[in-house]
Amino acid sequence: MSMLARTTAAAAALGLAALGGCSASPSADPAPDPVLASVRWAEHALPAPPGPPGRTVVRDAVGCGAGWWVVGAVFLDHPTETRDTRPAAWFSTDRETWAAVPVTMTTYWGRRAILSSVACSRGRVVAVGARAGGAHGNPRVTTFRPAGDGLVDVRTTFVQYGGVTATNVGPVSGGDAGWMIAGNRTSGPGVWVTDDPRGFTRVEGEPGLTDDGDLESLAQAAGWTGSEWVLVGAGSRIGHRLDQDPLAWTSSDGLSWTAEEVPAEEGFEDLHRVVALDDRTVVAVGRSGDTFAAWLREDGAWSTAERFGAISDDWRGTPYVASLARTPLGLLATLSTGDHYELWRSGDGRAWTRVEVPLEPPTAGDHTLVAAEGDELLLVGDSGDGGHVWSGAVVER
Repeated sequence: MSMLARTTAAAAALGLAALGGCSASPSADPAPDPVLASVRWAEHALPAPPGPPGRTVVRDAVGCGAGWWVVGAVFLDHPTETRDTRPAAWFSTDRETWAAVPVTMTTYWGRRAILSSVACSRGRVVAVGARAGGAHGNPRVTTFRPAGDGLVDVRTTFVQYGGVTATNVGPVSGGDAGWMIAGNRTSGPGVWVTDDPRGFTRVEGEPGLTDDGDLESLAQAAGWTGSEWVLVGAGSRIGHRLDQDPLAWTSSDGLSWTAEEVPAEEGFEDLHRVVALDDRTVVAVGRSGDTFAAWLREDGAWSTAERFGAISDDWRGTPYVASLARTPLGLLATLSTGDHYELWRSGDGRAWTRVEVPLEPPTAGDHTLVAAEGDELLLVGDSGDGGHVWSGAVVER
């Protein structure tokens, strides 16, 4: 599939082409899904946020409350010795006309944060950002909460996201119960949970999450099912890191956790993103060997992987799933093959087809492609030349 020119595509109807979805079973070779619909993508401008000028970058988006949020940062044209980025966010009620929202920064690292993740709960958003620095050059994490018509950074202690037991902080997700940030500590997977955006509770060393013996596990993301949190990732036994198995944990309150068994196959497998498809089905998407794959949890039981797509033979960056969202087209997953980004669609989590998009950024540290969760289609992308936002309209065939 050739990459389309980066121009407004208001007049182009881009088909949902069935480009190679495949089954997890080698013996079964189903026919490709038929073309179900087409999408008309239209690019819309993001205004420059107030403040020192620079290159706008976008990292995540979500539908929430009365409109849509996009978050990212500005890479300053004229950096100083201590500051070369600042956080940025935009809001739109119709996905077409966007306004930069005020981001109030009261902390040292908040003034420098790149907002990488945003999630919605009960009509409000929380964003998570970070900027590497300090004595050891580690990411310094800051959360941002709603304030008026914009965002403000939240003051907290260094050990809340860092400290001697720190490993990493991942994306934030939202649900009826509030927000959850997935991550890892030296004891194993850890999370930060809250129903109040003014502060998170750190959960680490909890028996249901702590590594045991020679197991080394890593959490990647969390999702809300309507009644509980599901945390996904992978783990391996010491000395067998190439045979990594998918892992999942569940919790009704984000504090006490229970590990669940996910069917594993030989080789490298890892769950990267998870969402609830409906009130009984959860879908997690990640890597399985040299392909991507989806795992389904139906009525509390996980099934084996359904493979789709392919990881590049000559990848320049680590292959991963950048986003997984519920949309009017069903589930949309954006993934990096290690060479470039792609968009894939599924109605049931099993059969996946590739979706043509207006931009397929090459894999790089400052590039991305993300499908937003919400009741309309929204796509954001960044190929190192500034942030892009597209609305999508489904055209029935």
